[in-house]
Amino acid sequence: MTGNVLKYWEADRVDCPSTTVPKLVTTLRGGESLTLKSPPETKDLHYIGSNKDMIAARSYQLDKGETLTLMLPIEFGVDNYIEIWALPETAGDDICFVKLIDQFPQTAASD
Repeated sequence: MTGNVLKYWEADRVDCPSTTVPKLVTTLRGGESLTLKSPPETKDLHYIGSNKDMIAARSYQLDKGETLTLMLPIEFGVDNYIEIWALPETAGDDICFVKLIDQFPQTAASD
């Protein structure tokens, strides 16, 4: 692996259509950071968890207009990741994110 790690970012707005089935928002890998935001027009809480079997009682509660930032150390490894799931109290409430991403350049040896 090369020591020259490039970074880029992506952003998206994800519709969370169900109050009973969590929505996969994105994944987070080693060396990346993620900020989630519940838009100000959101009606209620979003529950944030790390798997699709999450329940509201065991999740982070993100209130409307609030942000949550998560980071994983590079040592976590590029092949390991965690999933970020959201479950809204009101069906159809969106959640936004911006993610700083590691991008390992390809080398002649990796082609």
